[in-house]
Amino acid sequence: MSFFYHPEIENKEEYQRRLGDLERFCKEKTIKLINNDYRPEEFENIVEPFRDKESIKFISDKDRYRRRRCHLCNSLLIQKTVEETRKHRIKYFTSTLLCSPYKDHDLIVEISNEKALDYHLDFYYQDFRKGYWMGRNYARNHQVHIPRFCGCLDSTKEERLE
Repeated sequence: MSFFYHPEIENKEEYQRRLGDLERFCKEKTIKLINNDYRPEEFENIVEPFRDKESIKFISDKDRYRRRRCHLCNSLLIQKTVEETRKHRIKYFTSTLLCSPYKDHDLIVEISNEKALDYHLDFYYQDFRKGYWMGRNYARNHQVHIPRFCGCLDSTKEERLE
């Protein structure tokens, strides 16, 4: 089973492109796909206080803000994944967040282990970064969109691959 949840993707067209590629892949491989509705406000609601200069949570340092934003985003994505895992009575979960060499791998593992304990699930860990370039080659050969950024508005502005 595959679960697609990405409220951090700011652009609906980008969201639909990524979802369409996953739908096609899951159909080819006969994998059940669960998709939540596109709700970018779920991500915006958690990061806005850290962006708002009037908020007590405001972070002016760009690097600190980016680290906090990414932590909040990863936590949200993993939280929804474990909720969906429990809902479908599945014992194990993992995340494609572990594929990217540009993400904070240790943070993702830490959050996943915490959520696994909280929800009495087993987190399946594997360092999927080893297959990153093989995955990019697969995408090129199968006309799969290769994102140049994580998807959130801030990463788009920063023009960086996260």
